[in-house]
Amino acid sequence: MKTTPNSSPATMKAVALAAGVSTATVSRVFTSPEKVSPTTRQRVESVAITLGYSTIPLFPRGITPSWRKVLVIIADVTDSFYSEIIRGIETQASQQHCLVTLFDCAHQSMNRYITQARGLPEGYDGLIYVGLSPTDRDHRPPLPCVVINEYSSNHGAPTLHVDNLSASFNAVNYLIQRGHHRIACVTGPEALAICQYRRQGYLQALQRHNLPLNPYYITRGDFSFKSGIAAAEHLLTLSTPPDAIFCHNDKMALGAMYRAKQLGVAVPRQLSLIGFDDIEESQYADPPLTTVAQPRVAQGEAAISLLTTLMEGKPLIHRSYLLETELILRQSTR
Repeated sequence: MKTTPNSSPATMKAVALAAGVSTATVSRVFTSPEKVSPTTRQRVESVAITLGYSTIPLFPRGITPSWRKVLVIIADVTDSFYSEIIRGIETQASQQHCLVTLFDCAHQSMNRYITQARGLPEGYDGLIYVGLSPTDRDHRPPLPCVVINEYSSNHGAPTLHVDNLSASFNAVNYLIQRGHHRIACVTGPEALAICQYRRQGYLQALQRHNLPLNPYYITRGDFSFKSGIAAAEHLLTLSTPPDAIFCHNDKMALGAMYRAKQLGVAVPRQLSLIGFDDIEESQYADPPLTTVAQPRVAQGEAAISLLTTLMEGKPLIHRSYLLETELILRQSTR
């Protein structure tokens, strides 16, 4: 669905009518998303973006014009990975007196919008990029800006991200310690810095244990469930298939698990699987997926805090902020 920022933000009632749900459901989507089914949540979020709905009314009672408007530019608002980041942004925004508008880049290029409009929508005080960086759109941010979950030194904006290299190294190192020696890697898009670091972590773990690199064990995906299926099809039909697969995100790992079952490969008895992100679906897989958890809510909250500092004209001590990851051990590894 293509989206265009709306200069006249919609009401919760308008979103409810367009999405075919109650206003109570719309409220729950943005305050307690875990209480709403994924299908309904995605429909409401898509309608909210289309109508230009902000999670906080434009002029709530008692609010003065000192409230700041923040444009959050998201790689794909329907991706479940970003839902927790958005929740963190919204929670902290209400405390920092910020009004939030979401822009979904999955279906409309921000660069094209900027070109056509000759600039960003007027009236915004700050930007947050989620899952992409300003250089991805060939546009240097003209406003105070924070980048979440992507890293680049070119745009000069402060970034919030995890240590993808170390997190990947630790995940693969765990597999090796559990006795796996034929470990494959399903990467994300190679142009993304986070994927480059995750691949490097995989390679360094193999090198640390003097394990040979089999080039056929590295296959590229696009973060989708389908690409995980395709990767598993390739890997598990090799003459010497891997006994473990490390995937750059959970969706690809879940796709690989699905295909492994179809091929009669038992997880984890014959194949161990590790993902990355700890999306909600990973804990309900069969078997539950071992994964690297990112502090996604904390990323969103920290982004608003940093952006508020910048919008107040205050300097930041650092330009790069690392958040801790955790290897969540579940039943997809032995």
